[in-house]
Amino acid sequence: MVPSDVPAVRLLEAAAEALRQEALSLPDAGFVAMPSTERYTGAWKGFLLGAGRWEHEFPTVDFPANRAQCPVATAVLAAIPDVTVAGYLRLEPGADLGLHTDDREDDVIRVHLALQLPPDEAAYWPVGTARLLDVRVPHAATNPSTEPRVTFVVDVRLPAPVPVGAVPAWGPPVVEEAPAAPESAT
Repeated sequence: MVPSDVPAVRLLEAAAEALRQEALSLPDAGFVAMPSTERYTGAWKGFLLGAGRWEHEFPTVDFPANRAQCPVATAVLAAIPDVTVAGYLRLEPGADLGLHTDDREDDVIRVHLALQLPPDEAAYWPVGTARLLDVRVPHAATNPSTEPRVTFVVDVRLPAPVPVGAVPAWGPPVVEEAPAAPESAT
């Protein structure tokens, strides 16, 4: 499964610059610490627009007020059928989200849109492009830069289950070295 297999990707990438501007203009106070603090060091926060069945984990979040502060994201999300979770995620400088998996239904895929990334990550994941993430597979993130790492995430329900392993691994592309030429006998 690749991003072009998910119709929401086109909508998100078309709105990427406007989403980036919106994310960077949001007040710090609107970002809340993500639960499961044992998974990360530093600060990992979300400006949540919807948390689906996990809304109870964010008792202080006023989801309708957050959506009102995010007219660009709200308009984009209205055009995407079957969104289960959505929001801006921010991994602060020096923060590290350890290797973990998340519980999700088999027919839900996460679309991550890069809005502001550390230079090493932006080298293989250009800002403004989306990647798919099967959160049932171990994944992690780190931010070694001096600026927040900001993404827009949308969990989308698909018409059929996504087999585990159908989404390419998260992270930099693996470059395989060519095998060494055999030595000739003389």
